[in-house]
Amino acid sequence: MKTIYETLEMNEIKHQIQTYCASTLGKKQIEDLMLFDDLDDLNESLDKVDEAMRLIAIQGRMPLGGLSDIMMYLEKANRDGTLLGDELLKILHHLECIQSVKNYLLSSEVKTHYLQELSDGLVEHPHLMNEIRRCIMPDGQVSDHASQTLSHIRKQIRQIQSHIRSQMDALVKESKDMLSIDQMTTKNDRLVLPVKSNYKSQIKGLVHSQSATGQTLYIEPENIVNMNNQLSVYQSEEREEVMRILYEISQIVKGHFIHFRFNLEILEELDFIFAKAQYGYIHQCCRPHIEEKGHRISLKQARHPLIDEKKVVANDIILLQHRMLLISGSNTGGKTVTLKTAGLLSLMAICGIPVPCLEAHIPLFDNIYADLGDEQSIEQSLSTFSSHMMKIIDILKHATARSLVILDEIGSGTDPQEGESLAESILTRFIEIGSFVLASTHYGKLKTFAKEHPEILMAAVSFDLEAMRPTYQLKLDSVGQSYAIEIAQLLGLEQQIVDQAQTLKIASMSEHERLMELLEKKQEQLEQKETELQQLMIHNQKLEKQYHHQLHQLEQQKNELLKKAKDEANQLLENAKENIDLVVETIKTSSLKQHEIIQAKHDLEQMKFMAQEPIMKQEHSLKVGDRVKVVKMNREGDIVEVLKNHMITVSLAGLNIKLHEDEVIYMHPATKIKNVKKAAVKKSTITKTGTYEINVIGKRYEEAMALVDKFLDDALVLGYPHVRVIHGMGTGVLRKGIRKMLDKNKHVVSYRDGGPNEGGLGATLVYFE
Repeated sequence: MKTIYETLEMNEIKHQIQTYCASTLGKKQIEDLMLFDDLDDLNESLDKVDEAMRLIAIQGRMPLGGLSDIMMYLEKANRDGTLLGDELLKILHHLECIQSVKNYLLSSEVKTHYLQELSDGLVEHPHLMNEIRRCIMPDGQVSDHASQTLSHIRKQIRQIQSHIRSQMDALVKESKDMLSIDQMTTKNDRLVLPVKSNYKSQIKGLVHSQSATGQTLYIEPENIVNMNNQLSVYQSEEREEVMRILYEISQIVKGHFIHFRFNLEILEELDFIFAKAQYGYIHQCCRPHIEEKGHRISLKQARHPLIDEKKVVANDIILLQHRMLLISGSNTGGKTVTLKTAGLLSLMAICGIPVPCLEAHIPLFDNIYADLGDEQSIEQSLSTFSSHMMKIIDILKHATARSLVILDEIGSGTDPQEGESLAESILTRFIEIGSFVLASTHYGKLKTFAKEHPEILMAAVSFDLEAMRPTYQLKLDSVGQSYAIEIAQLLGLEQQIVDQAQTLKIASMSEHERLMELLEKKQEQLEQKETELQQLMIHNQKLEKQYHHQLHQLEQQKNELLKKAKDEANQLLENAKENIDLVVETIKTSSLKQHEIIQAKHDLEQMKFMAQEPIMKQEHSLKVGDRVKVVKMNREGDIVEVLKNHMITVSLAGLNIKLHEDEVIYMHPATKIKNVKKAAVKKSTITKTGTYEINVIGKRYEEAMALVDKFLDDALVLGYPHVRVIHGMGTGVLRKGIRKMLDKNKHVVSYRDGGPNEGGLGATLVYFE
């Protein structure tokens, strides 16, 4: 007969928890998990796991990577045995694990009681750690630095080995014609030469062996024998020194045997606790509340831990004023899963494991009994009914008022009338005993019995009548129908058989039963509609919250944008004031000519960035001679040149100004095209290479000076009233050089730094006569 751990699949839960253990020590404790019988011990166990879960949530799992079962090494050392290098490394990893555990809790912001108490009981041995690290290398070999004697011996060994090898290399070269193969080899841990048998008399030495054919003798040369003997002496001394070092460290381990044993017990306990906590954290479990004389079972949003988390349906399984829960409903609707969930979570809780639900209150059951599924016994020639009945008889013998009993499809497997009567009697007996009972049934008589009995709470697994499928949702204080015929139709049963079954069912039912079934179906439909309405209301509430949240965000963004726009406007205003002051100061201190004043006004107009009117796209195709109005100056002039990139040159009272075509309004075509003389020089000497500005940023000093000098000459020839030289800020060398050149040019009337929209200090505006 299966144990309760097998029936409820507790062994699979144990196996899952074991995967989170750092050592076999923790795994063994998980394997030995049993029901607690003392409430204080159980609560302490659950509190430890709860502390560990809170730690894991904030800073990850406790570092127990170096933990292993070192008890056999400790006992070996305690009996004056000598621990080998790899065994001492296990001791080192154990000590490092202790150090990591203490640091983990020391650096934590989570206050713990039990875990800190366990950590305080761990004893560190820094001196032993340092000795092992100094003497034992990561591969388990004893280091040369373990002692001066060992260092000296190994140095001598290396020297002799090197000398032997060099001597043997020389002999191989000298005797290669007498050797079977052109290299040395090893026999009995000594270097030898593979000598052809017919040359054995020519190479004196010690013969170690010969080949199977007898054609080759393995000879250790005479002059090498003494060196190998000396090497053997040193190697023997090396082994003795190594064993002495290992023995001394082993004696230190022996001296701390008691500490090590207690450390191991504490680390085993921590591994056990954190494995359960890791399981609980990953599966979103809670710490169950256990009540010694509990009168309720309350599992809110309980999930079966062995069902895929993406598919499992969470249910409230609650008994507050009742001792028995009787579940009805459709086939394949989840009744058995609900019973297993309640039983498994109760078993996990009383074994000290967190349970997958939002909140859990469970009595301290003295035992849990279950009769689930088809457990027909072939060996005992028992039918399904007999097998179930034997289990129930055994449960009735042992169950107490502090027991949890789980019965699936009670009374099934026999004549329905007899099964109903038998099931009612069995449930009545359990009520008399006072046990908590979770049972499922299809029997209508049991549903009526449950409604009339104050100790029994009815529940049903709901069924979607529109989709004709189970929802696996448990409805407390509700009665469910089996829907056997409907489910058979859904599975593909012939319609004729389905119709006949419906007819026979109705004919066999009394008026009372027909009305009850109709009422139950109506109730289930109403509950389903109510559920859909609640879900719709929750969805609408979420949408309303999202709307208000987005509205609030938009309001914040609007206020931020307005503030930013105001700040930018104020900054532009301040910049404009500074530029105006600069222009006014320049006007006061300079004797400007008419074209310079016009250009200054134009520059001021350019500063009206925030207040400027929308740009009007020029629709007329402008030509030389057209009469236009310069909008920003409110003056009219004639186009004297059409340039590239929609730029034009306009003559205003004899002064030429370069503008964009969108800055002017077309008035009317030319009545008479004027020929504007650009310069009084011979046409053959003019090459139009200049423009109204030049950029010499990045040029070498000499190259830049030559380009600017040529540019100024071209500008004068082409008749530009002013030009701009872009030299950048950089180190200021180009700026100083250009200004020295301007001071010497007799055609330059004045020059100044560029304004905010003209390049600032990185440009110089030059004005001609």
